[in-house]
Amino acid sequence: MSWLDSIIKGLIPDALDDIYSTPLPTIDVPDITFKPFTVSGPSGTINTDASGGTTYSLDPTQQAMASKFFGGAGAFADRAMVDTAQRETDIYNRIRAAQSPEEQRAALALEERMAAQGRLGVSTAQYGGTPEQLAMAKAQAEAQNMAMLSAMGQAQTEQAQQASLAGQFLQQSYAPQAALLSSFNPALNVASIADVSRRQQGEFDIEAQIAALQGALGQQQGQASLYGGVHAGLLGGLGSILTSGNSETGRPWWLP
Repeated sequence: MSWLDSIIKGLIPDALDDIYSTPLPTIDVPDITFKPFTVSGPSGTINTDASGGTTYSLDPTQQAMASKFFGGAGAFADRAMVDTAQRETDIYNRIRAAQSPEEQRAALALEERMAAQGRLGVSTAQYGGTPEQLAMAKAQAEAQNMAMLSAMGQAQTEQAQQASLAGQFLQQSYAPQAALLSSFNPALNVASIADVSRRQQGEFDIEAQIAALQGALGQQQGQASLYGGVHAGLLGGLGSILTSGNSETGRPWWLP
């Protein structure tokens, strides 16, 4: 190394070399992805997955209850959808079966009265029978009509009751799940708050590291600019000195 190189090397401090050779600090990126969690309790379990989805698992006892109510809802719904014609017939027959003994007793009593009066076999041209027999026939016809109307009304009422029971059972089938959600709401809120806080803290950590990196880079750039300005002036002065010549010969002063 020549004496000139030694001089130039001496004018460049090691700190200037360090500015460009020292690596910048790296950023340690924290994991801020959503972390699935599970909340368990007497009613069942709630699980979350990595995508934020939620699944509910009822306790076996609660699940059995929900299945029972759901099955009951289906059974009542099936009954509510059945045609009421057969049910109307069944109800009508039961009503008429209850009315028949009284009608038979009334008919027998009328026959006995007419026999006692010597009027058996008497008929009229207008009615085809006695007025008493006509009145009884009308009463029986009215009873049959009332029985039919009652059967229709009862069948429709039963159908509406089946539909109502189906709705009640269906609602009850979701009661265990509703209770599960209600009881776990506070725990889910706490878990969600904790997860959000963790992710926010991770974002703050990244921002802090980026700020520190920017600060270190700015500091190095400032030092480089400072050293560059100082040593540019020194080297310019040194160049002037080295290139100044002998006034008589015009050669640099350091040349023989």
